[in-house]
Amino acid sequence: MSSKLVTLREAISLIPDGAKLAISGNMDMSPMALIREIVRAQKRQLYLVCVGAAAVNADLLIGAGAVSTVEFSQISMGEYGFALNFRRHCEIGSLSSLEHACPTLTAAIQAGAMGIPFIPVRGLLGTDYMKIRPDFQAITNPYEDDEQIAIVPAIQPDVAIFHGYKADTLGNVVAHPLQNNRLLAQASQLAIASVEEIVTPEELRKESGTWIPAMYLSAIVHAPRGAAPTSCPGRYGIDGEQISIYMEAASSQAGFQAYLQQHIYEAQEEAIR
Repeated sequence: MSSKLVTLREAISLIPDGAKLAISGNMDMSPMALIREIVRAQKRQLYLVCVGAAAVNADLLIGAGAVSTVEFSQISMGEYGFALNFRRHCEIGSLSSLEHACPTLTAAIQAGAMGIPFIPVRGLLGTDYMKIRPDFQAITNPYEDDEQIAIVPAIQPDVAIFHGYKADTLGNVVAHPLQNNRLLAQASQLAIASVEEIVTPEELRKESGTWIPAMYLSAIVHAPRGAAPTSCPGRYGIDGEQISIYMEAASSQAGFQAYLQQHIYEAQEEAIR
């Protein structure tokens, strides 16, 4: 564990410019402390993979100029409205985007974890996904010659980041049960987790959630409130005031640059740096 417990800056130093970076979370359990540190480090040309429906986690990285390409199924601020940076950068053509249906994105990560180049997914044939995603192909089912089936390419991120509840002193992590963080860690070359607490192995075994073994993790950051302003269910809710400040700032490029200066570059994290 001592070799995996690192500071925010040390964790983000593992992410090179141009990396294929996968993130989990949305308005719940987004790894926001890690994301803010990526912005501070001024990472560029990231290929962002949003595992599940993304929100402020992706929108912040896009608005900060860290992302050149995004692969996603949905990016939205939920009840707070559109993801304004994502929308603006798509409209002006400064961001390449590859859209998924939710099942295709999950299947692609599954294929990456399995080490296979592609995976079949039902429900795509006859939809416009086969037009807007030329890398989605149709093949003949080798077991049913009269059936066509769609296949999607595997996703194997260079680095994955996510926020969990707790890590133990052996390097295992427990994360939210409704997110695919274990699968994501398996599919990625490196996986970085921020967590609310570091506990003993005995205490971690009592925690409910998804168990992610230490063997799938490259680095762990102790980051209390590391998901804020998104929620950490069972610990703290969405910080509606901060999200509203974010939304107002993101309504213009100039306003968002001022937001970055005040709330990112000049701010202090509640985390071990």
